Amino acid sequence: MAGPQDQLPLDAALDGETPPAGARWRTALRNPRVIIGGGLVLLLVVVAILAPVIAPFDPVKLAVGKRLLAPELAYPFGTDEFGRDILSRVMHGAHLTLYVGVVAVGIGLLAGVAVGTIAGYAGGWVQSILMRSIDFLYTFPDILIALGLVAFIGPSLTNAMIAIGISVIPYYARVTYGVVLIERHKPYFEAGQVIGAGRWRLIVAHLLPNIVPPLIVVATLGFSAAVLSAAALSFLGLGAQPPDPEWGSMLASGRNYITRSPWILVFPGLAIVVTVLAFNILGDGIRDLLDPRLRQEGR
Repeated sequence: MAGPQDQLPLDAALDGETPPAGARWRTALRNPRVIIGGGLVLLLVVVAILAPVIAPFDPVKLAVGKRLLAPELAYPFGTDEFGRDILSRVMHGAHLTLYVGVVAVGIGLLAGVAVGTIAGYAGGWVQSILMRSIDFLYTFPDILIALGLVAFIGPSLTNAMIAIGISVIPYYARVTYGVVLIERHKPYFEAGQVIGAGRWRLIVAHLLPNIVPPLIVVATLGFSAAVLSAAALSFLGLGAQPPDPEWGSMLASGRNYITRSPWILVFPGLAIVVTVLAFNILGDGIRDLLDPRLRQEGR
């Protein structure tokens, strides 16, 4: 399964001058990737927030007499094997998807930034121990690490989010480490050291602001990877548990009806595809705006 490391070079740090905020906004509004990806993400957020209000039915209420109904006016996405409205379950699943992405990316981001900053700033044996540990974890696919952790701590949506967050720490740590190494050798940082600026001032006022732009891109792309990982774990029965309307678990419960009632799988699958594409497109658009090398090429 593709992770953030497949989508962004680790040395994608800001090397040039940052344009004014107004110019960045005007450029963003002219970028079709930002518009399309941002629009789809905004739609997902609105559906997730308003699902309890706009969903036509209770996503977990059983209606055995209406099981396996094909898509029609009353049930646009049809019903599943328990008579539950698939449209309502897909809408409520958007909330779980955002929840999983935010928590998993948050865990990986906070831990990865801490490890990468300490390793890049401290150097010496601290750097060697931390980065060799990260390199060791980096040799394993993120989904494999997540599978092992969930198998150890037990299957549940919460444990799946924690496991996914831990599995992506190496990606954020390596990006942060690479940016810190670049920034700490720049004239402004060396000048701060010469005039006696404190350690925390150098980190907070100089390093962290320059780490933010590339991490925004990595986090946006990593969100889609977290969604895929969560769906995979739920499909295997290690993530969300029935009757939670999580898209991966919906695919798992409907796989026995793929020939008889394919809509049970089609619509949750499309929801996963659209969500992943939305965050990938948005991440590519943000990368175009923040990476000075791409700006200089006129992209």
